[in-house]
Parts: sequence; C-alpha cells; structure tokens
Amino acid sequence: MQNDLMKEATELLAGLGNSLLISAIGIALGIGIGLVLGAIRYARIPIANIAIVGFVNAFRCTPLLVQIFLLFYALPDIGIRLTPFETSWLALALWGGAYQTEVFRAAFEAVPKGEVTAARALGLPAFQTFLDVTLPIALRMAITGTTTTAITQFRSSSFMIVVGYQELTYVANRIVSDTFKVFETFGIACLMYLLVCSILSALSRTFERRLAIPGLGVVK
Repeated sequence: MQNDLMKEATELLAGLGNSLLISAIGIALGIGIGLVLGAIRYARIPIANIAIVGFVNAFRCTPLLVQIFLLFYALPDIGIRLTPFETSWLALALWGGAYQTEVFRAAFEAVPKGEVTAARALGLPAFQTFLDVTLPIALRMAITGTTTTAITQFRSSSFMIVVGYQELTYVANRIVSDTFKVFETFGIACLMYLLVCSILSALSRTFERRLAIPGLGVVK
C-alpha cells in the first residue's frame, strides 16, 4: 500500500517536472516574443504593426486547444512534424507571446510622457531614450500582467494531454485509469498546480515591491 503511494507520488512529481519544463520554455519564449512585438507595436511601424495585430488576434481569439490540434495534427499535411514535446512548448510560447505582446505594449504606453520628453530634451536619440528610459520603467509596470499570463500558461500546460505529452494531468489521468483513486490522485495534482501558481504569485509581488518606482504607483 505504502509502496503504491510512493510510486504514484513519484509519477506525479515526474509529471509536474514535465509540466514545469514545457511551461518554462513557453513562458521564456512568450516573454521574448511579447517584449519584441510589444516594442514594435509601441513604435507604430505601419506594416509590421498590421502583421503583429494579425498575429495577436489569431492567437488570442482562437481556443488554445484548437491551436494545439493545428500544430500537432495539421502541420504534418504540409510536411512539418512536431513531437508532443515540441508541440507543447511551441503552443504555449505562441499563445503566451500574443498575450504578452499586449501586456508590454500597454506598459510602454503607460510610461509617463514627461519622462520621455525630458530625455529627448537632454539630447538623447529616440532609440536611446527607449532603452534608457521607457524600457526600464515599462518592465516594472509589466510585472503583474506578465506574471498573470505566465500562470495561465502553466495551468494551460494541462491541455497537452491531447497530444500525449506526459505532463501532470496526463500522468494523473493514467494513474486514475489504473487505480481508480480519482479523489486522491487529482486532489494531489490540484495541490501541485496550486503550489506552483502560489509561488509564481509570491515572486511577482516580491519583484513588484523591490522594483517599485516611487511616485509612479506601480505597487500599492
């Protein structure tokens, strides 16, 4: 009995590890995509802006589950085959990147105009002003939105059960199929999801407090 519990707990931890792996890759790439595309949106480069709006709308206005099916089952029709692992982190990265793009665009536009005007008045070129003034302030302002999207990406890693990637929900479902311990197994899985999301939230609040800019009201 005890050996069975240890075995199931070990399998769930392995599933959690796989969930964390694809989430970490997806979150990192999503933040990178969002930062670059958000900056281009802020710069209002005409043709690029239209293309980015199309990308953001495509991934924000369609279900993540449909996007996963397209990546895993439709791409082979045009000669591109992805493994369950590749599909998982790529789906999270693209979906998260679309949301992060709007998070960073909003943060850039929320930077007080007076700060930018003062920098330009001192003779800083536009790009240097963006790097030295707009970007540092916007990154602080984007912490809450970025964390919210990251938590959603982690929770959405459970969708990867549909492509057979052995993340936490997949493993829990397999254990339930073998043991019929529905309450215990999914209860532990829920606690694992809750613990990780709580840690991410706590880290976000810590960063917000430590990086707060007096007078800008970023953190209460």
